[in-house]
Amino acid sequence: MAARILGVPVGQSLGQNIVIDNRPGSGGMIATQETARANPDGYTLLHSSGAQMGISPALHSKPGYDPIKSFTHVIHLTDTPLVLVVHPALPAANAKEFVAYTLANKGKVNAASTGNGTYTHLTIELFKMATGADLTHVPYKGAAPAMNDLLGRQVQSLFTSVASAQQHIAAARLKALAITSPNRARSLADVPTFDEAGTPGLHVSVWTGISAPAGVPAPITTQLAKEFGRVLQQPDIRERLVGLGSETAGQSGEVFTRMVREDVARWAKVVKTAGIRIE
Repeated sequence: MAARILGVPVGQSLGQNIVIDNRPGSGGMIATQETARANPDGYTLLHSSGAQMGISPALHSKPGYDPIKSFTHVIHLTDTPLVLVVHPALPAANAKEFVAYTLANKGKVNAASTGNGTYTHLTIELFKMATGADLTHVPYKGAAPAMNDLLGRQVQSLFTSVASAQQHIAAARLKALAITSPNRARSLADVPTFDEAGTPGLHVSVWTGISAPAGVPAPITTQLAKEFGRVLQQPDIRERLVGLGSETAGQSGEVFTRMVREDVARWAKVVKTAGIRIE
């Protein structure tokens, strides 16, 4: 949806018809592999994300591309933070109390995820590394069944997107403890960040960007970054992206590339420390 929201105005500005070519499979790895092999002429772009650039290479020894060497990272488009939610019956009013509760009830507190090796799973492991919380990971096949079991008290906690949790938080069906962004989300202004909650540095963003095959000439990537960046600043575009639970970014060139490199290193460490394996 974000690609389509941005693609139309950018295409109009460039005088080109931007075709959104969905290539599902392997958590986005198929699309990423095809982009890495494409002609570096600026006409094939990847709506990249941290899942393909940071997580997949950490989980797979041969993903079919190198997240740094195979691409020119053009512009960072959006960030979608995760929020830690628990069932209201759980006696914890904030993240610190939640950690204390898990330690007082070792082996009894579960954390749902949308599947093994997903953002939500790795964020659970990062949270455990940062806080020492005692949580048992319970993988589900997608967000909907994980959310349903949390609402039904089959599990006690979940990291999920702001958009998926917002209505349940507003209706008091779930309790939000903290959010993984450096700043509070506009749509959840009452929910503290993990920095504010006493767990500094727990920043997780399901980010998206535009990446191109390595070797695309600099004038082309500069023009693409300029046009996507200009569209990101349009108020109507920003509001539509906020409606998807995303905050606009806009960093390009080396700044974006450095962020990707740091993301690769961070998730590689989490996967290794937690001993995560994908069967």
